[in-house]
Amino acid sequence: MDKFDATYIDKELDEIGKRVKHPAKIYLIGGCAMSFRKLKETTKDVDIVFKNRSDYNTFCDALFGAQYYTPFTIKQEHEYLETTRVCENKDGFHLDLFIKKVCGKMVISDDMVKRAELYKKYGDLSVYLLSREDIFLFKALASAARKRDLDDMKLIYPGLDWAAIQKELFSQQLSSELIEHLICRLEEFSTSFELEVPILKSLKRQ
Repeated sequence: MDKFDATYIDKELDEIGKRVKHPAKIYLIGGCAMSFRKLKETTKDVDIVFKNRSDYNTFCDALFGAQYYTPFTIKQEHEYLETTRVCENKDGFHLDLFIKKVCGKMVISDDMVKRAELYKKYGDLSVYLLSREDIFLFKALASAARKRDLDDMKLIYPGLDWAAIQKELFSQQLSSELIEHLICRLEEFSTSFELEVPILKSLKRQ
């Protein structure tokens, strides 16, 4: 499985940014954001969220010139992500693109946008990193089969603002099924690493 470091990702975003014809914003929510925050060395793909379809279309228009394409066969682990589009380049560098809602579960809210940090501008392309709190929450809501996300959550864990996480979580109005899934994931995380998760009690009271 190919993995890519922050230097490689920076170069690719620069190539895409050169071809962006109108100002657009993207939000990085997963391993890529962690790499740029120096929390991990490499990631195997990039999860990108757009607040609106206009920014999405502008970004996608730039992908063709940067030699990205939609793979003929979608890998099994990406089949159920409910992406708007999946793209990759000749190196197998993989982009999962979402408009507003990620994996059919949680939306990028106004508060998330406020907490996000501008990482860099590549021409007219502004790249933002979601806060550590919001990355933790997205990873906690990932599929139970994605055990590597638990390891990432451990890297993000120190110094988290649990009040901000709880406020965001309750504002999302998740279904009871998703809340149950989240509780199971957080319990698994807490047990695996012997780390306290302060929001578990309030989640169980819902």
